[in-house]
Amino acid sequence: MRITTQGDYALRCVLNIARHGPTGPVSIKSMAREEGLPVDYIEQLLLKLRRRKLIKSIRGAKGGYLLEKACGRMNIRDVLDAVEGTTFEMICSRRKKLNSHKCKGASGCVLKDVWLRLKDKIEEYLEGVTIESLLNKEET
Repeated sequence: MRITTQGDYALRCVLNIARHGPTGPVSIKSMAREEGLPVDYIEQLLLKLRRRKLIKSIRGAKGGYLLEKACGRMNIRDVLDAVEGTTFEMICSRRKKLNSHKCKGASGCVLKDVWLRLKDKIEEYLEGVTIESLLNKEET
């Protein structure tokens, strides 16, 4: 498991949009200023989030970005999957991509079950943390 700056920045952008949601669309410039992030990097992340239908863009002078889904129905895993791909890549599957042959221990590997269970726990946790719950923590 590896969370890069893409994942961190994307979560910060989604939280920013959610925070300002009731007041209308959030512009990239205001998001960049408030979060201290580069505009060009934010544009790339927002494009990925929009493709996954987590956010939507509004054109025009007062345009910007809004959440596509309610923040109570959007979780950390949704955002990370949109910008990072899978949140936990199995070592076994990575090895298959690097080499055309299977891992020597693939058929009776005792570690494979460990990695699968860990992957399930991580994904379960990330799915359980909604954007709304993060916003609620900011308020306290």
